[in-house]
Amino acid sequence: MAALRLDPANGGRIASLEVDGVELLAQRQGSDWLRWGCYPMVPWAGRVRDGRFEFDGEQYQLELDLPPHAIHGVGYRASWEETGPATLHLDMEGLWPFGGRVEQRFEVSDQSLVATMSVQATQQMPVMAGWHPCFLRQLSKGSPAELSFNAGYMWQRDDVGIPTGERVPVPAGPWDDCFGDVAGSPVVRWPGFGSIWLESNMTSWVVYNEEPDLVCVEPQSDAPDAYNRNPVILEPGETLDVWMRISWELEG
Repeated sequence: MAALRLDPANGGRIASLEVDGVELLAQRQGSDWLRWGCYPMVPWAGRVRDGRFEFDGEQYQLELDLPPHAIHGVGYRASWEETGPATLHLDMEGLWPFGGRVEQRFEVSDQSLVATMSVQATQQMPVMAGWHPCFLRQLSKGSPAELSFNAGYMWQRDDVGIPTGERVPVPAGPWDDCFGDVAGSPVVRWPGFGSIWLESNMTSWVVYNEEPDLVCVEPQSDAPDAYNRNPVILEPGETLDVWMRISWELEG
């Protein structure tokens, strides 16, 4: 048995995901927006260096919500509208320079959670998307989480945490890094409880497991700071459509 609770007002995020009565996601602590639930990253994911980028010959400055950088888009701190059963909508007009609309849909069963997100442009714009699930390292039952993750390369980071564009062999963790050529599905196992595995049509994965309480495995449509490399561009009316599936199997 699985139970899902959404929080439209606080970033259109999954606030709770319980499997067999056990909470898998970190819960909110104070005013922190970044380390709880599972939130959408839209219309960019990860950091944008100094919150600045050039698009179509113009310079743009984003809000620095993780100074000195902008991080994870505008969706995770916005209030979303619930437009149907497990369906959330965000109008990004006024939240960043290019507007646009976003819809998330969620479907939970006894075996899995499927999330979809569609980002539609109302004018030409760069775009990224993804989700940031914050899994608890220690659940209410079982042993601490173990991560099984096999990537072909890692995006090298500079001294301020931004990918340089260079792809390097994967070092030993812990990580706060982006990876590509991921083989198979990332798996988080809590011995004595069970395992989850993640699938997505997105090909960049960020793993953040440097904190003692969290294991974050984040599918993204591109590596961080893509706006300053070669971003995907939507024309008016075009959409970026992404999905993520979290499946589980209990022990015993």
